[in-house]
Amino acid sequence: YEHLSFTYRTAQDDTGRLMAAVLQQQLREIGVTMEIQANEFATFYADVIAGNFQMYSLRWIGGNNDPDIFNLIFHSKMTPLNGANRGHYSNPRVDELIEFARREVNVEKRKQAYQEIQRIVAEELPYISLFYADNVSVYTKRIEGMKLSPAGSYDFLTEIRTQ
Repeated sequence: YEHLSFTYRTAQDDTGRLMAAVLQQQLREIGVTMEIQANEFATFYADVIAGNFQMYSLRWIGGNNDPDIFNLIFHSKMTPLNGANRGHYSNPRVDELIEFARREVNVEKRKQAYQEIQRIVAEELPYISLFYADNVSVYTKRIEGMKLSPAGSYDFLTEIRTQ
């Protein structure tokens, strides 16, 4: 039999390096060798966009505000530099559902299409979501208009004011 071995790309930040070390250890326990290649973010990200990776991890910030994110990530025509389908995932049914949902005005039909997309990608796993970070904000009472978004985006910063 052939031993499974691959290289995992990450940035040099603490979270990325620690997560890589945990994955490496867990995979070692089942006989899989994972080499870690950590680079400063600009090099790492440029390589991800160019497709120069076997496996990598990035974090989405503000990626769940609108279901149109599925087009950017999962449509077969949205490979870099057109979009963020960096793993070159391709499923004709997902493409069809995305195109339908993007032009459908009936909210219920649109919702059903996006639910089917989610079912398909949950089975095929072109991406694996490992965790969701909790966003915690500490601020003084002098700040008004503070509304954190469940999407994790920083759009709220345009709405805050001081007394």
